[in-house]
Amino acid sequence: MKIEIYNDNEKQAQLLKLLQFGTVMVFVDSRHPDVSVPGHLKGDFQLRLNFDYAYEIDDFRVLPERIEASLSFNKEDYFCVVPFTALYLAVNHEIQHGSLFVQSVPIEMLQYFAQEAEGMEQEAEKKQAAHLNVVEGQAATSPKTPSKKSKKQTSKKQTSKKSDDKKKPSKRGHLRLVK
Repeated sequence: MKIEIYNDNEKQAQLLKLLQFGTVMVFVDSRHPDVSVPGHLKGDFQLRLNFDYAYEIDDFRVLPERIEASLSFNKEDYFCVVPFTALYLAVNHEIQHGSLFVQSVPIEMLQYFAQEAEGMEQEAEKKQAAHLNVVEGQAATSPKTPSKKSKKQTSKKQTSKKSDDKKKPSKRGHLRLVK
């Protein structure tokens, strides 16, 4: 999934753009005082709500300062108000694209992102070290010099493989030289 970073003043435009392609999941800090959601969801700093024109919600509106819609929770409708100041991520899974608004990300999520980035960095360092070992011919999985016994076993395997190759027609590559 591709996540792009935008300024807070671009939230409405980005949301409208993503809605053109289907369902958009918005990530909201419901602790914000102007967020109106059912009581059991208040206090969630990573509340996820789905919006889509296809839901045909009569009061669904994307206004310059907020999103409004009657959403269903436990089979009961609730008129939700999500001010853009509480929204920090909008994702459309159908097109694998999202918009992140860094200035609005709750501190808890920033800590999570920092930990994830650190883990990704460590993983990249391990891969790079493994790649360097392979390039230098010091791969941990392959021995440096095979023993005499393993040379005999290898030659036997190669001999039997050669006889198998005679039985099977050789495979040709998919590329041909055209003159």
